[in-house]
Parts: sequence; structure tokens; C-alpha cells
Amino acid sequence: MAEVRAALALVTADPRKTIAEIPEFEGEDYVLHRAEDLSVFLVRQAPNTAGPPHDHGMTAIISMLEGVEIHRRYWREGERISLDREQTARPGGVLVLAPRDVHAIANPDPTPSLGVHVYLGDIVGIERALWDPASGAALPFTLTDYESRVRAYR
Repeated sequence: MAEVRAALALVTADPRKTIAEIPEFEGEDYVLHRAEDLSVFLVRQAPNTAGPPHDHGMTAIISMLEGVEIHRRYWREGERISLDREQTARPGGVLVLAPRDVHAIANPDPTPSLGVHVYLGDIVGIERALWDPASGAALPFTLTDYESRVRAYR
């Protein structure tokens, strides 16, 4: 954990320099590294959007390069969740999520946000959950189901 925090501090110390070195990419996610013990993604959140609550099943460390993300943190109550608190992630800050934490990411700004998301495992290769915002029901995580539940930020 200390090594990841130190690396993120270097990456976010001069966000403009880091952003200048990032290749152009389509979509919201760009895989920088993916292995059994560590995954590193660039995550771009579209303007004025909010994603559904989800878990990661592993420790996640998030640091912003550009823009802002609001992380809504939830309590688990069996298969249901309830809103606990909100945290705002800005460039240079670090947010840590434990394996069972549930959160939802929102971008309230009119410009995209860009963050570095580090996962202490293979985030793509595990079973995860997301929660439908309308019903509150837990569902297996798929990218299609996640994207279909992204809504306008309010």
C-alpha cells in the first residue's frame, strides 16, 4: 500500500506533465497494467454523470489527475446498501477503498475527469457486484449492466 501511495504521489505531483504523456484513448477506461496481483487503469468519467454503486472485491486506490469525482460510499445491509457519506476526490488526493466497500462515482462538472485507479488484484478477472439505483437490488457486475445504469448527475 505504501508503495502504491508513493507511486501515485509521483504521478499526481505534476498532473499536466503526466497527462501530456498519456496516449489518446477512446472510451472511459485505459488499461496501463493488468496482472493477477495488480491492475492499473486510467478512468475518465464523462461530464455530469453518475455511475451505479458497485464493489471491487479487492483494495482500490484512486488518485485524480484532472477534474473532480464525488464518491458516494455505502453501507452493506445484507444484499442491500444505504448511503453512508460522500467524499470528493481532487487532483493530488488519494482515496482508498477496502475490498468489501461499495461506492458510486459521479462527475458533477461540465468537463471530463481523469483518475488513476489502482487495484490490488486482477479487477477484470473476478466476480463483483453492482447495485441497481432504482430497485436497490444487487446484481452481478458486467460492464454492459454498469454502463446501462449510468445517469445524469444530480
